[in-house]
Amino acid sequence: IMPSMTVQVFLIILSCGVVGALGAAVPLTMLSDPSAKCLDGTQAGYYAQFASNPAESNKWVIYLNGGGECDSKDACVSQTTNSLGSSKYFYPTYDASSWFLGSDYCTNNPDFCGWNHAFDPYCTQDLHAGQRTEATDDTWGLYFSGHHVFKATLDALDKSTNSLKDATDIILQGVSAGGIGVWMNLDYLAHRYPKARVTGVTIAGHYFYATYYNGTDHTNPGGMADFRESALPSTYTLYDAFVDQTCKKAYEHKGESAGACMLSNNSFPFIESDSFVIQAQTDQVVLTGHDCWPENHMYEPEEQTFMNEWHNNMTVALAPLMKSDNPRNGVFAAACYTHTGFSSTKPLIQGLSYSQAFHNFYFNTTSPDQFKLSDDCGLMCNPTCM
Repeated sequence: IMPSMTVQVFLIILSCGVVGALGAAVPLTMLSDPSAKCLDGTQAGYYAQFASNPAESNKWVIYLNGGGECDSKDACVSQTTNSLGSSKYFYPTYDASSWFLGSDYCTNNPDFCGWNHAFDPYCTQDLHAGQRTEATDDTWGLYFSGHHVFKATLDALDKSTNSLKDATDIILQGVSAGGIGVWMNLDYLAHRYPKARVTGVTIAGHYFYATYYNGTDHTNPGGMADFRESALPSTYTLYDAFVDQTCKKAYEHKGESAGACMLSNNSFPFIESDSFVIQAQTDQVVLTGHDCWPENHMYEPEEQTFMNEWHNNMTVALAPLMKSDNPRNGVFAAACYTHTGFSSTKPLIQGLSYSQAFHNFYFNTTSPDQFKLSDDCGLMCNPTCM
């Protein structure tokens, strides 16, 4: 879902538009909870930057990083040689300016730059959902413990300088794989902190079942997990995934696998917390990485037909969030061919960036038409795409 951390950091800095505007070097804190392990069994960790504005010491942005996911032995083992599967490769400090709504660069993030910021760098390859506590033959000797890492991070933040227990506002933000993780962990977070206003924000994290392109020049999935409906139950079992509990009960009551709840197109009707979705109408990584669509032939008729169908499916998936009588959800859906290419200056929809639209949503400053924004011009037609 996203490339390795070295490349990923560069891409995220580009997508935030903050090259040359470095933020504070936030130190790594290792977790001591024995259940909070990376894929290879090393201890996981997090980065925390405490509020620069004392008046906002009880407000938090928690950022779940992206970095793909795996569901095969070869793909998973390969990730243990980098920071997406092992804390041996974690940076001792991290530049906070690249953290979207958790950025400390106030020029690009005036609303939330002074809040507390926490960053989970993601080393479990399980969409922040796994609950494995042992490495077994079934898991190829690996750990899928993403939900345990999330819980252990919250435990640590509860005991931190500005205790998360005292929070009045918590924004759980996730990008790509982290965005998928937001949906599975959001209501857990809200129930854990009932006195706080808890809001989910996903960037490239609103997914529906994959459909493989099987036309001319089709590609292979490229090491990413199989998101087709038939495959998700086995991935759910592999991770022992934590999913939204209301969604889980509903699917199991029907005699179906709760693996469906790993994707937000299925879990959204059950989510109680407010959420804001930032999404490309044609997601580059999903099309090429999950759906076997050949980017090198993207303008040929067969490929364009598939892209148009995919675009229509995303429009349908976002429709419940776009309803004007539903103030609990906001949308920023740009007609761009990108994955996480969203900054404080572009793309724009009706003259607004994603961060300005989220401002309107979070602070309730406008009518819904100023925070439910979706291009209606067709395929890849927004002139301000990055």
